[in-house]
Amino acid sequence: MSDPALSRQRQFVRWAPLALAGALLVWHALQYDFVTDDAFISFVFSRNLAEHGELVFNPGLPPVEGYTNFLWTFLIGVLLVVGIPAVPASIALGIGFGLGSLWMSFRITERILGRGHPLAAVPAFLLAASAGFACWSSGGLETQLYTFLVAAALDAYTAADERPRAFRRVGIFLALASMTRPEGPLLVALFGAHRLARNLLVERRWKPQKDELLAAAWFLGLWAPWFAWRWWYYGWPFPNTYYVKATDPPGFRGGDAYDAKMWKHGQHYVARWFQQTALVWVSPVALLGLLGPPRSVRFAFGTLAAIVTAVYLYYAMSVGGDFMGLHRFIMPLFVLAAIAVTLGLDHVASLVARLRAPLVANARVFLAGALVAGFFSHQHALTTKSLKFGNFKNDDGIDTPAYLRVYAHDRALIGKRLRPCVRPDDFAIYGGVGAMPWHARLRGIDVFGLVSSRIAHEVPRGRDRAGHNKWGPDPLLAEHDPTIVMHCYAIRRAPGVAPLAHCAGFWEARGFEKVVLHVPGMLEQGEYYTFLVRKDRALQCPGLAR
Repeated sequence: MSDPALSRQRQFVRWAPLALAGALLVWHALQYDFVTDDAFISFVFSRNLAEHGELVFNPGLPPVEGYTNFLWTFLIGVLLVVGIPAVPASIALGIGFGLGSLWMSFRITERILGRGHPLAAVPAFLLAASAGFACWSSGGLETQLYTFLVAAALDAYTAADERPRAFRRVGIFLALASMTRPEGPLLVALFGAHRLARNLLVERRWKPQKDELLAAAWFLGLWAPWFAWRWWYYGWPFPNTYYVKATDPPGFRGGDAYDAKMWKHGQHYVARWFQQTALVWVSPVALLGLLGPPRSVRFAFGTLAAIVTAVYLYYAMSVGGDFMGLHRFIMPLFVLAAIAVTLGLDHVASLVARLRAPLVANARVFLAGALVAGFFSHQHALTTKSLKFGNFKNDDGIDTPAYLRVYAHDRALIGKRLRPCVRPDDFAIYGGVGAMPWHARLRGIDVFGLVSSRIAHEVPRGRDRAGHNKWGPDPLLAEHDPTIVMHCYAIRRAPGVAPLAHCAGFWEARGFEKVVLHVPGMLEQGEYYTFLVRKDRALQCPGLAR
């Protein structure tokens, strides 16, 4: 009979490192503890779903799909219905799904190296120590929900080597991932192509198995009705942001030169991922970890991880990367990289241990400890630097978390200041269209076209900053009959109306006037916010001057 005490001890040794990694992630994520401005775009949709039953940005107007994270937006909306506020819910959910990804990385590593392997929790430690992974466990966006669903699909894929029924879960998790991020169908294609190639080349069979067919049925049964609904509801096959970032009006010429600029930005974005995660130094170890016998689960994971990483990085470069720092756009690759490095470390430790066989376990533990300690030191320094107040200079269009946090903080204060004095019939033109409309409860569109179908489909791309590729011309914006214009603004420390010579003339000629709003507590540029209001609106707010 087995000794219960010994069994409990083994379970403690197995699970304690994962629990410690989870605690590290919670602490690390709370160092960031912010909600970025873009998250509030989704929150506006969520609130309108909860309050009006409409998944729209502007109630009463034709719906525009100004988000790319349906499942996240829907989930926040459900929580709002039961009285749970969006901001704390988004942070708690982000950290929770981040913890879920640690668990999935642990499960996948155990499937490859064996149950109770001393290195099984190393990927979880690497993820918890990562500045990027911790940052976007906060942030208020769908990043960690999407990462968890991809990791869960990968876990099911590797589990199917021993239990074919597990493959059915691949279809479920990839369907949910595809309803969370528009890159999801790309992963479906890669998972499917890899499975087909493995069946033909390794298993020597071409006929799909029952569990593979059921996985496809689960995916189509969940995803296809949702896709048909959103196409019917919004009128377009892709989210509005796709048309903002990747398309031009019919007949427009000049897209090739623009695409070349975006490709250059995308290459820089990917290069920064390799540098800031230290993958540039440990890539040989990661590549070693992908190697294994053709019929092994390590080989299945390694080849799929290599394909997903290569295609995902190519995709990221082709769209110009992202304007938010610390790599949220490619977060699922963090999980793949952490597991690959750990598998490579196991290979290295086995080679080292051959010098003296009794040191096998010690070699693994020593190398893993050195790797995690060194990586944590490197990433903690990156976290400290990325959050340092005043570290606002963007890196080739990539904003620092410090800037993102201050930007959202200041726009939230402006929105709160405006809230008591706006009316339901007011309509605004925004620059950043997140925290201000959320807190002010003020309808409007943004000049970049994220929530404007007309800008998305009628205006050519003209800006090579990721996520800010179009700019609505003033005549088009004026057709929305706004009462407040806030994309033409100035913020400064001195009281008094600031000059807006670069943008105000068009609007002043149409009956708008410059006003200045004192917003105590703004951090970045000052507390005096100058913008434009239609004169006949006669806006009255505490702290407002003309």
